[in-house]
Amino acid sequence: MDLRQLRQFVVLATELNYRKAAERLNMTQPPLSIAIKRLESDIGVQLFERDRLGVRLTMAGGVFLSEAKRLLDGADAAIKATRDADQGRVGSLRVCSVPSASLELLPGLLHRFAANFPSVRLHLSSGSTVGILGELQRGELDAAFLVPPSSGVPGIELLALPRQDLVLAVPSTHPLARRDTVKLSELGEETLVTLAHSDSPGFAGEVMALCRSEGFYPKALQESSHALITLPLIAAGLGVAIVPKASRRIAVDHVSFVSLTDSDNQALTYPLALATPSKSGNPAVPWFVDTARDLLLRRS
Repeated sequence: MDLRQLRQFVVLATELNYRKAAERLNMTQPPLSIAIKRLESDIGVQLFERDRLGVRLTMAGGVFLSEAKRLLDGADAAIKATRDADQGRVGSLRVCSVPSASLELLPGLLHRFAANFPSVRLHLSSGSTVGILGELQRGELDAAFLVPPSSGVPGIELLALPRQDLVLAVPSTHPLARRDTVKLSELGEETLVTLAHSDSPGFAGEVMALCRSEGFYPKALQESSHALITLPLIAAGLGVAIVPKASRRIAVDHVSFVSLTDSDNQALTYPLALATPSKSGNPAVPWFVDTARDLLLRRS
């Protein structure tokens, strides 16, 4: 007994007419009659009564009809699930993000992706760029948002996203906290707290390049290993920090945020990218990248 025989039986049991059933099945009557008799022989039960009045289901045939429909529905569901898995519509996706992206870009993207692919289970984590790159190379992540390094990384593809704004975080008692806007060139005598180059070389390098372009090197540079650690250092009065604008979403006592510009009053920005393994075996990854491209690039 196979699925084809079950489908033939269900169609005949529905039509109770060999000619109509054969037409629906795109076959002639004799092969259908032979197939039904073989099915009855295989299970050892008469499924139809045949006489001059036509074809009728036996009591056993009625029971078999219910079970055959259940089996066919299960087989169809299994086929659909398998095809969906092959196309990346079911399964799981491991996504990591630097804090700034998780605060601003990730919520909307995950909402859109989950709505379009409700059967893909999302596993989320946060980390620094260097740690994220290592996880991607080891196959421990499927996608990640990070500040890209200045040069490419073997085995990883980067989709450049719109540059993100930077702001200045200062202690609430600092004179600059009363300002609406501060020029970067005014920070030459300030102690600057930034992310450690060993953890986030892209972001640290971007901040240093911006300072050099304004004609100074940061004074008495302090470092933090994580963006969320920077703000408590500012609250403690250990310096000021150039941080992603998304940091404003974090409420930290004794920390104020001020808009930051260059000498031409242009907003300062930093790069962000979506990173994925070059040879990912997860079919959900292209769907995630397409969703990010559609939501984050086409709206910019």
